[in-house]
Amino acid sequence: MKVPILKIPFDQGDAEQITEELKEMLLEGRLAMGVKTQAFQEAFSAFCGTDYALSCTNGTAALEIILRAIGVEGGSVAVPANTFLATALAAIAAGAKIVLVDNDSDHFQMCPQDLRKKIRPDTKAVILVHIGGFISPKWREIQRIAAENGAALVEDAAHAHGAEVEGGIRAGNIGMAAGFSFFPTKVLTTAEGGMVTTSDQSLFNKMLALRQHGQQKPGSNIHETFGLNYRPSEIHALLGLRMMAKAEWILFERRKIAFIYDELLRDSKVKPVSAPAGHKPAYYKYMALLPQGVDRAEVKSRLREKYRIALPGEVYAVAGHLQPLWANHPEYLASKIAPLPNAEMVSARQVCLPIWPSLSEDDQNYVVNSLLEVIEEI
Repeated sequence: MKVPILKIPFDQGDAEQITEELKEMLLEGRLAMGVKTQAFQEAFSAFCGTDYALSCTNGTAALEIILRAIGVEGGSVAVPANTFLATALAAIAAGAKIVLVDNDSDHFQMCPQDLRKKIRPDTKAVILVHIGGFISPKWREIQRIAAENGAALVEDAAHAHGAEVEGGIRAGNIGMAAGFSFFPTKVLTTAEGGMVTTSDQSLFNKMLALRQHGQQKPGSNIHETFGLNYRPSEIHALLGLRMMAKAEWILFERRKIAFIYDELLRDSKVKPVSAPAGHKPAYYKYMALLPQGVDRAEVKSRLREKYRIALPGEVYAVAGHLQPLWANHPEYLASKIAPLPNAEMVSARQVCLPIWPSLSEDDQNYVVNSLLEVIEEI
């Protein structure tokens, strides 16, 4: 590919330092829950502005730990239809049923009006998903709806490391707790891994036990509650510390690239998702809407074959309420599936352009010009 889907931001210097530290770690024999894990947690909580951070195996586990600690079992959890299904799966694993909520058409985020219609007396949590690294401009309204109904606001911040709202408040410091993912495609990566952030000490203590078989004090062999093994490794924490050292540069690069795309697409037939006023998205994805009636699969195929441009996956190509899981397991739903027009429109028309640190402006021009040419051809 002339322009691939992504390039992971580890460089030669990172590789050399990681190799040296990994060698020391292997010789010392401490591979799990050690000083690297503690340092990574402390660095990430400072990055988000929270009192606590808890490292774990992956982003789905992070959400499940939060929801188990809140106590959603036997109740329902409100989830936007426009999300990776892991958001809902974590709630199901924690013992809840799912309420699927439509999204808005401008930022692809949970629609507060639809949430107000759908939220139930048994709704224990509302999961605000920061799709594409954007935080909803209506997050305060969603927070208020949750509070009025006695539900906890939980952030699915898998896409949003470093995303900010007004006043510089960062993702991870908006709800009662937040779950992050460090999968290779994410803004910050540790290959695999997850993180929970919160400033609620009581909730943190519960999650600490849930992460390790219900032991409040790891290694004590005293199990106070039900828990499973969600422990992180020192190797993943080592990668995470390298990411934290360059996190601000990564965010700067992504925002710079997004600004250039915004300018290149201005007044074109492709409509980018714009940053809400006062917000600084993390730009996990650069999201846009294709003109109505344009076949996205054909666009992606022509870009790949003719121009050697690989577009990343959408967020998301299949609306959550249309997943076959619900027909196969209706018992997971708190209410019947209903049409969600915005989610269906967004899933059909959205496209994501390549975005990663150090993507050149020449490559961005090439991507946009090629995309617009293909749209004219179809």
